[in-house]
Amino acid sequence: MNFLNIAKLMVILAAASFASQTTSIFVKDPTELENLQQNLENLKTELGESNPQVDDLLNRASKIAEMNNRCSMISINDVLDDECSHFYSVDLPEFEDMYMEVTGEVRLNSVKMGNTLAERTEQIQVCASALGGILVPRERLLKLDGKVDLEPLDLAGAFDATYDFTLYFDPSRLKQQKTLVERWMEKCGDVVIRKAGDEFAPLFVDRVNAVNDSLEKNNVNIKIILNSEKLDIYQDLSKPVSGAYFLSGAQLFDVAALPSGMDYAHFVVNLRDQKVEQPLGTQAKLQNFRGRVEFTAAYQEKDLMGRWIWGNQKEIKRAKVKGQIAANVVTGDTSKPAPVVKKLASLDTTALIVSVADTADVNEQEDEAAKNAAKDAAQNNSGSKKSWIPTAVAGVVMIGGGVMAAVFNNKAKKESEKEASTRSEYDDRCDKIKSAQNMRAVGFGIAAAGLVGVGVTLLF
Repeated sequence: MNFLNIAKLMVILAAASFASQTTSIFVKDPTELENLQQNLENLKTELGESNPQVDDLLNRASKIAEMNNRCSMISINDVLDDECSHFYSVDLPEFEDMYMEVTGEVRLNSVKMGNTLAERTEQIQVCASALGGILVPRERLLKLDGKVDLEPLDLAGAFDATYDFTLYFDPSRLKQQKTLVERWMEKCGDVVIRKAGDEFAPLFVDRVNAVNDSLEKNNVNIKIILNSEKLDIYQDLSKPVSGAYFLSGAQLFDVAALPSGMDYAHFVVNLRDQKVEQPLGTQAKLQNFRGRVEFTAAYQEKDLMGRWIWGNQKEIKRAKVKGQIAANVVTGDTSKPAPVVKKLASLDTTALIVSVADTADVNEQEDEAAKNAAKDAAQNNSGSKKSWIPTAVAGVVMIGGGVMAAVFNNKAKKESEKEASTRSEYDDRCDKIKSAQNMRAVGFGIAAAGLVGVGVTLLF
């Protein structure tokens, strides 16, 4: 994975305090800004006439791309200068917001009403194109906020850093997306369905497929999903997205894959009821991360720098030379001892995804409870240990079979609720459902055998 093709979230830790609030900074892939410039050029051509807002955006896009190229070449081991920090935290987000707003409004304003076949054909094409133009990849809707508390460990200079971060959906961008989608529905809601209002217009389905193909070709992680049965439209991921946060060479936490599917959509357009819903609301938290990392005296507080990297972590290799930038390399200072990372259970229980630390904490509690229960049972039945052992074993088998059946029943249910947009996705879903149902049957069989065993041991 090329260094410049990784979308990185840089987090600069304040050096003047033991507790610091981080600032989230997105370093853009230069090709992404090139695509934005090309989209603006195409939009200008489509309009056929001068548009001051589009012309202004084009001028700003050129300056933004030039600044991004300069700042993205700064090594991740070096602190960004004030100009680049302001660019990533202020100028770039403002440009992205303006781009979404202006291009969305311009495309929607180009929708003209008409009744002839030719006019309806043009309307449907414009509506499909406008829908693809106003949507934003899910990862661009996320923000990372948190703090790092530093504590000295010894007089030699070793210290630890206790971190608490939350990855969440940006309320302002969710609101902006909903506003644009609502404008699209007002303009195109009646255009993209048949006159009878019972199904999507065939040409709209065809054009949405073409838009999805174009988005995929341009490496834009957006897929428009049409639910023909409910006349719903929502945005999903076209491919899995993972990410991880690093602090001075230590990976503190990661997200294996952003959740997908209608339940995690940030908007759902219901054309039947003419409304736009937000299943996640406007304050959705994706995940909370807590932990502690220990640094030796080789590190200094001023050396600490964090970054969020989107992409497959298995493809990332460490550099052997500090400051090196090359293909398939994430630069890091390998001359210092590797920090030791410890996971802490999350205090925030409202996140959509449970963290690994939380899962481990629950498992430890369950294991401890099981050990205590076994100990109590042994003490209470010490006089009849021999007669109760077979019953206990049979009971464990029965419970295990029941749990197995419940787990695979839930898995089959979740698979049956998923939407399938292609034949291959449908066949794959059916195979997963069948497999889960077979394992569920095995679980019931094990539970039944355990139940029989309990009955036999109690009788004899």
